[in-house]
Amino acid sequence: MELVKLKEVSKEFGNNLILDRVSLTVEEGDIYAIIGRSGSGKSTILNMMVGFLKPDEGEVAYYTLAGKEVKLKDNYMKIKKIIGFTPQHLSFYPKLTVKENLLHFGRIYNVKDNILIENAKSLLKFTGLLEHRNLLAEELSGGMQKRLDIACSLVHKPKLLVLDEPVTDLDPLLANDILELIKEVNKQGVTVVIASHDLDDIEAICNKIAIINHGEVYQEGLVEEIRRPYLNKGSRISLRTGKNHEKFLEFAKTLPVSRIIDQRNRLILETNNFTQTIVQLAKKIEEEGLGMNHLEISQPSLKTILKDILKEQK
Repeated sequence: MELVKLKEVSKEFGNNLILDRVSLTVEEGDIYAIIGRSGSGKSTILNMMVGFLKPDEGEVAYYTLAGKEVKLKDNYMKIKKIIGFTPQHLSFYPKLTVKENLLHFGRIYNVKDNILIENAKSLLKFTGLLEHRNLLAEELSGGMQKRLDIACSLVHKPKLLVLDEPVTDLDPLLANDILELIKEVNKQGVTVVIASHDLDDIEAICNKIAIINHGEVYQEGLVEEIRRPYLNKGSRISLRTGKNHEKFLEFAKTLPVSRIIDQRNRLILETNNFTQTIVQLAKKIEEEGLGMNHLEISQPSLKTILKDILKEQK
């Protein structure tokens, strides 16, 4: 079911056209990533989605449980109650404790005190902040500060969590922790929209993406659908060959591969014609009854796909 939709929205700052008739649809349950190079308009899209910016043209619409369309511009005070927003830069109050921050943001959303206290307790446990609840926010580590920021956005139990660059400037281990937290939030029934340029990280958790380039939506849809046309551009096939290594090696030389990496009991085949390579390989295995312990396919990453798109669009 659709939750939020941008319809032909455009936005200018001064004489600069930032977004040009952008349309995209987020459905309930999505982890939806908006990706693109710096300055492509990702943050502008998020700010219009949460009502901080108004489009010059077009509109932003939300959908109720009954499927009724509600325009954000006409119902902002009502719709903001179902949205949680975590901006790129930390937005909590450093001189308040973790618990005080949660209570403060809950009251901004007019959550009743008895409900707010229960929500805060649950979030402290859920985000791993319980033992830090009485620390000043400024005393937390970088990863814990990001957890607090997300917790403050969830204290009113929104249906939609919007995150701008949630793992920027975090080391890989902390970034992974935050991504796991986002996945858990989504499992609790919260739809998530993320703008990011950390594509290797985001790829692991999102199910849909919109690729933004020059202020326009170049592609939007399921990750696998967007990846499919690029399967023949840089796929890798890794197979453990065992006692049939030499047979596999000789046969690999006849396949449409760009590179063969021989690792004694394993071959890595790099191909720009994935479909033909895998079909011929499977046929050979079946015809000759070749034993094989393990086969692994590595498809082009979102980073690789985005690089190709940006080259095409120059």
